Order: sequence, then C-alpha cells, then structure tokens
Amino acid sequence: MFTREKMLELGRTLGVVFLSSALAAFIGLGVNIFDVGVEGWKGIVGAGVAAVAVAAFNWLNPKDHRYGVDSDKDSNVA
Repeated sequence: MFTREKMLELGRTLGVVFLSSALAAFIGLGVNIFDVGVEGWKGIVGAGVAAVAVAAFNWLNPKDHRYGVDSDKDSNVA
C-alpha cells in the first residue's frame, strides 16, 4: 500500500508545496530577510503549513489517484 517510492513522492510533493508557499508569503511581505520579525516568520511558516495540509488531505483522499491512499488501484473515476 505505502511503497518507498510513494512515500518519497509524497515527501517531495509536501516539501515543494511548503517551500513554494512559504516563499510566496515571504515575497508578499516585501522586506529584507533580516527585517522579518517573529510575526512575519509565523505568517511565512503558517502559509507553508496550510499548503501542506491541503496536499496531505489530497494524499488521504482515496479518490485522488495522483498519490492518494488508493492510488495504486486502476480506476478512471475522477
């Protein structure tokens, strides 16, 4: 059910989602990296965590055949 390849694919997906969302939030602040305070970092990390939650929900969804729980089953149902 959970092969090493599927887990690596999930890890890569979650990492990319987290980093891209956190980077977008950082750019949205429009400040130098050294000028970001604690509240700014909380927002950046929060954006990444929220994006990872969506990707994790997709992974747990058996109807998501990209990398969902039942993704190894052959089905054309969306």
